[in-house]
Amino acid sequence: MPNLMLTNWCNYKCPFCFGIDGMHPKRPARAMDDDTFLGILAWLKRTEYKAPIHLMGGEPTLHPKFEWIVDTLLERDLPITVFSNLATEKAPVYTEKLSLLPINWVVNVNPPYKWEGRQRDRIEASLANLGTRASITFNIMPDEADNDWAIDLIRRFNLNKHIKVGFILPTYTHSNVSLREDEYAVVAERTVRLARRAAQEGIDLAYECGVPTCAFTDAQLGELWRLGNRVMSGCYSRLDIQPTGEVFYCLPLYTLAAKHYSEFPTYDAAKAWFEKIYAPYRRIGRRLECATCNLMCPDACNGACLAANLNGIKNLKIDTSL
Repeated sequence: MPNLMLTNWCNYKCPFCFGIDGMHPKRPARAMDDDTFLGILAWLKRTEYKAPIHLMGGEPTLHPKFEWIVDTLLERDLPITVFSNLATEKAPVYTEKLSLLPINWVVNVNPPYKWEGRQRDRIEASLANLGTRASITFNIMPDEADNDWAIDLIRRFNLNKHIKVGFILPTYTHSNVSLREDEYAVVAERTVRLARRAAQEGIDLAYECGVPTCAFTDAQLGELWRLGNRVMSGCYSRLDIQPTGEVFYCLPLYTLAAKHYSEFPTYDAAKAWFEKIYAPYRRIGRRLECATCNLMCPDACNGACLAANLNGIKNLKIDTSL
């Protein structure tokens, strides 16, 4: 099921945000209106399986009718995962009200020393409300040597013992800060260091798409395997849906192809269409060695984020005809 972007603005202004091309201020600020939301639900009903619907943004807790959206999904027995930074004014209120409901929360969290003003109070109150309902996700940064703060948060607030880590991804337009080629190995080493500490606490690591397997040495991959976590760097994305109802493959590729959800009979048809238009570019990779790598496939590895791989292609023209 898709990522519903309830808003296209955020209370954070992270320079590495890979959603920047689809967000305010580059785009007019919008919140998904009732008709669009209900229309998407009717459209999704034509698809039989029930994977969780991801409520995202921007920042979803900034939506003026966030509680109504959650209530509507629960009334229809649709599983929900909320992706939030928990630093908004209403985040502690929502997390207290919704903490006992069958909702999972994935917290996009920055190191605590970067929390400013009221952010600390709001984040800590929200994490305390959610406990094991919340897991954390963040980018391993090349200038952050120590990520033990993540383990401290899990221990302190009794969070889900699961961390999803990512590498900072570029948009296709390269409008954001992202990893340089020489920084992949630095970030990989810091990921392994975190995995060692996490394993001591019984915490498992998962990996966002766009984390290339070859960023790690064979020895590092072996250590990760022994620690019980395996790098999964495939790119088989859930579709994202803007507040306007526009569907696109993923945020880094927002500027390349988008169509209104109503142009497709079902979610599965939309997914198949996007996979088809990007299929010719799957084996490009970010390095020459990608062409002969036996890991190159959508479910295993793309060499890096597809947006990064496409950036150097001249005269790129995506055929968006149905």
